Amino acid sequence: MPEDKNKRPSSNNDSDLFKQSMGDVKPLNSDNQNTLDNKPKPKPIKKHFSEQSAHNEITCESTNNIQSDDILFYAQHGIQNKTIRQLKRGAIPIDDKVDLHGLNKQEATNMLQEFLAYQIEQRQRCILLIHGKGIGSLNNRPTLKNLVFNILKNEPTVLAFSSAQARDGGTGALYVLLKRLL
Repeated sequence: MPEDKNKRPSSNNDSDLFKQSMGDVKPLNSDNQNTLDNKPKPKPIKKHFSEQSAHNEITCESTNNIQSDDILFYAQHGIQNKTIRQLKRGAIPIDDKVDLHGLNKQEATNMLQEFLAYQIEQRQRCILLIHGKGIGSLNNRPTLKNLVFNILKNEPTVLAFSSAQARDGGTGALYVLLKRLL
């Protein structure tokens, strides 16, 4: 009996044990191998990022009903899901920040518009905007948070914004992604 090149010599005990464990199993008569090489690769499913991922997340309607703990989010159409995820996680490096605490509506509006214009001029990508939670505001409505939301979502140079992570101010601050003008 010619010896097969692929078989390794083994003890008779091993062979007997193997035959015993295989019992009534019959070998395949075909030499065809069933491999995965012939199957087409699966196409990835594009995940659509939920613009309303949190139950209290406010999106793009004009409002004055935003509460202190509401999570804010806005993105222009066409922003990549990966970029949105990075923005929400605070993974995009912050180039500059501004704090609007203690300002009235007019002062905050002026400072915000000047700050945005300067950041666009400096070709900054991401800024941190601290508006506060408005806990001491009239009627327990965060005046600056509502103001900032309405200004930013109507600003064409703002691509997206999202409430910050707790380490950067949580629902009292926003990560703002800016358009880089040529």
